[in-house]
Amino acid sequence: MKSVLTMLCCLVAFAASAQTTKPSYCEEGINTYGSVVSVDNGTTAPDALPAFASTPTTEYKIQVAILRYTDPTEYPFHPALVARYRPCEEVWVVESRESFSDRTDAQSLQTELKDLGYGSAFITELVGYM
Repeated sequence: MKSVLTMLCCLVAFAASAQTTKPSYCEEGINTYGSVVSVDNGTTAPDALPAFASTPTTEYKIQVAILRYTDPTEYPFHPALVARYRPCEEVWVVESRESFSDRTDAQSLQTELKDLGYGSAFITELVGYM
């Protein structure tokens, strides 16, 4: 009886330690540049937006799947794909390893993946800054 109780306690302790917790930044509120601050004389003024010497560029990625409650190591993927964990949403996103600056390149990879059986492959647009 004592060994069963010890084994049960060890099992519960192991299960509790195996659970992953969300990072602290997932619980934080959104900090925006448009927040209002109080000035000494009682009036409020918005924060000034920072100016950057960068230009926005549009890039494209192919997203294949979003896995919830599933470990991606259980599935073989095409070498052009990678699984990336999003801790706040607690999901794995399976998408292309590289992003494409030309949409036709992204469409050719999308067609190739659909022909291989990834029927839900779709193009996502990203905005990058250079």
